[in-house]
Amino acid sequence: MTEFSASMVIFILFVFCPLINVGILPVRYLIAHGIITEMTHRISLCEKRSDAYNYLKGNQWWTSFLSKCGVGVSNPKLTMIVCGKDVGDKTKFSNAADISPDWLPNGAKGPCVYSVQLTADCALSPLFNAQAGLPGFTKPVTISINSQAQWESLGRDPQTSAYYLNE
Repeated sequence: MTEFSASMVIFILFVFCPLINVGILPVRYLIAHGIITEMTHRISLCEKRSDAYNYLKGNQWWTSFLSKCGVGVSNPKLTMIVCGKDVGDKTKFSNAADISPDWLPNGAKGPCVYSVQLTADCALSPLFNAQAGLPGFTKPVTISINSQAQWESLGRDPQTSAYYLNE
């Protein structure tokens, strides 16, 4: 019986605990991907593009929720992706860049499909952390998660007649 208890301790410490430690990573990945997808959908419902960037900066519920779930979020980036009617027509616009008139709904490249993409670097922590540097087993694994949703507001501002995409 003495050998059995020693072998059970070795089994639990060197097989079972590392498997549980690695087994939590897919669960945390699914939680992070779901929350980032939800945040992208909420951003895509904003009326103006500037509102979308302010919504990303102002709402920290998703990063605090993910940190409680063992996922550290850093470097969230929001990009507007515009695809034109031709196969090779695709471009990206950052926060500061206005969409050129060719890419607007009544532009020369139109009709276009507008999407908003949220990219964030996520550090997925294992269940038990240690000093040794083995990613996934004893220290967090850093991955980049991106999600994309269709931009919904293609209208114009009635006062300025500018598209909400450029405001």
